[in-house]
Amino acid sequence: MSYIAPQLNTTIRMTGNDNDVEIVPYVKSQPVWAFCLLSFFSFGIYTIYWFYKNWAFFRNVYEWDIYPFWRAIFNIFFVHTLLDHINDLAVEKGHPGISGNGYATGFVILAVAQRVLDRLSPDSLALMALFIPPFLFLIPSVKQLNYIYRQVYPNRYNPPLGPGEFIILIVGGVVMVLAIAGFLMGDNIS
Repeated sequence: MSYIAPQLNTTIRMTGNDNDVEIVPYVKSQPVWAFCLLSFFSFGIYTIYWFYKNWAFFRNVYEWDIYPFWRAIFNIFFVHTLLDHINDLAVEKGHPGISGNGYATGFVILAVAQRVLDRLSPDSLALMALFIPPFLFLIPSVKQLNYIYRQVYPNRYNPPLGPGEFIILIVGGVVMVLAIAGFLMGDNIS
């Protein structure tokens, strides 16, 4: 799917007044390690947020009539399209491009396998679903997004983690430790 993309610094008029103009910036650059940690320690919820932010960006820049929230929630149905859009934009900015179809299919297969394993496995294997990380198939697209960001904002410093992301890691880490401790203790608690 190929299309002509506008400049990322596209302006969108918010009102009829010429002075009220909003610049639609690209979502922030994010190291792969930060994306992986946030996705893992949020039990996949951060991945849904990642889908939402990227769909919202494309909606705002291209003025598409889509609902990013629903595309993020039902991401297994829209992951192929999103990765294609990210790849097209990256190629336009000079990236050699990737074939996102295999990565998107891998994401869908692992996401479905994770849900099935979580539902069908006995309680003793319930934590195994955590170790099937579908977000790993999104890493090439995260790298492409970082490439796009560097092309648009070459000299802008962007911290790898914001305050909200630190909170996600701390809370997720505590929940993860408690879940593993509860799993290991099992029925030994009286």
